[in-house]
Amino acid sequence: MRFLLSVIFVFVSLNATVYFAKVEPLQKYSIKSAVSGKVLSTLQEQEGRLSSGKVILHLDDILNKKDLKSSIEQLDILEKMVRLTEKNLKNAQKVAKIREQNYDKIKNLRTKSRVEKDNTLINSVNAQNQALSLMNNLENLKSQLNAQRYKISVLKDTINKKSIRVPKGYLIYKIYLQKGDFAGMGSPLVDAYDISMAKLTIFVSKEDYDLAKSGVIYMDGKKTNYRVNKLWKSADTQNISSYKAEILIPAPNVFSKLVKIEFKAK
Repeated sequence: MRFLLSVIFVFVSLNATVYFAKVEPLQKYSIKSAVSGKVLSTLQEQEGRLSSGKVILHLDDILNKKDLKSSIEQLDILEKMVRLTEKNLKNAQKVAKIREQNYDKIKNLRTKSRVEKDNTLINSVNAQNQALSLMNNLENLKSQLNAQRYKISVLKDTINKKSIRVPKGYLIYKIYLQKGDFAGMGSPLVDAYDISMAKLTIFVSKEDYDLAKSGVIYMDGKKTNYRVNKLWKSADTQNISSYKAEILIPAPNVFSKLVKIEFKAK
């Protein structure tokens, strides 16, 4: 009986579940257009090559750049107007304070006529109104200044989004548009892959779940030092009763090949 159980145990261990996975890039990036515009230029010859970080697709931004230049000039004018208005306001407030003090000095003097007192009060009120008017103008100018700065930020962001770059070292897999094409909002522009590492995605059975967390990974029959980097706790919605797992490995010379994966106890 003991001999029979030993045979069964050896049989089960020798017939561990085998999984197959395709060696894929670490991450796929699908760049879509955040703005619309005509394609001015593309580097179609860069498909299938590693990115150097240069612009590989350029949308029409000529009017945006002209608008940006004009907006920056207008911003400079507004900033000067704000500085001048601030100086005028300080001077007007000084005048208003002096005239208010002059009125305070004579308002209770019997030697001063009613007309003189009224004129002094009117001068004081007018000076205060002038200061308030300048203060209102200053607030309006500051509001215009903030709006202009926001417009410039939007224009710079739009211009930046019209120059499509892929991070240096990424594989440029596909460029969708050519010179003269029109890109609408959300149009696919470029597919790129991060090939700094590779990943293997498998769906392990419930029986292999614990083994996948702590066991030894064999790849194509060879023992490795790799570990499961991600292991989902809930079963997959499509692969019922299976749990998604990801294993990261060094980038190979060629991607997309199939490898055999086994989990064994330490």
